[in-house]
Amino acid sequence: MIEEAVKKIEEVLQTDPKKEALNYSHQCFQWLGKLEPSYSEAQELAARCQHFRRWDIPRSDYPMDKKGYYQWRIKLYSYQAEKAAEILSEVGYDESLIDEVKGMISKKDLRKNTNTQLIEDVACLVFLEHHILSFAKTKSYSEDKWIKIIQKTWSKMSTKAHKFALEINYPAPILSLIQKALA
Repeated sequence: MIEEAVKKIEEVLQTDPKKEALNYSHQCFQWLGKLEPSYSEAQELAARCQHFRRWDIPRSDYPMDKKGYYQWRIKLYSYQAEKAAEILSEVGYDESLIDEVKGMISKKDLRKNTNTQLIEDVACLVFLEHHILSFAKTKSYSEDKWIKIIQKTWSKMSTKAHKFALEINYPAPILSLIQKALA
């Protein structure tokens, strides 16, 4: 059943207009394997669906301020979870597993639920390893703003994820920001 689910998930991810979602899904899956080598089927499905159909709800549909950003993210969490659940139901998963995956994708009980925290760790590590540099190139934030972004990312991660994050080979400018953020 997992093979069919992954195939359908990847078919949807390939429809991303920016052509980023499938690669992001693969990056999440790779980090899942590093953080939790004996990951469960539900954890794998949640990791593969982190940005599932994210492109359906453009950021520009919300106010371009901090409040609008959080409204957009909250809407995305539940939307992505529901869309992933449709695929999982279609391939025959039971409600229990579907609810578990939905909880992880929608960030339900973050910090209290180890599965949800694992998937959050995965997303943060993918951002730090693969996307922070390109994100930095598109944003003209002050150094203080970048330090706050890194600190917020760091605060969402578990101690185990911190250890992995410190082993990433960062470009010098990003490493410098991380060192300042953690000082």
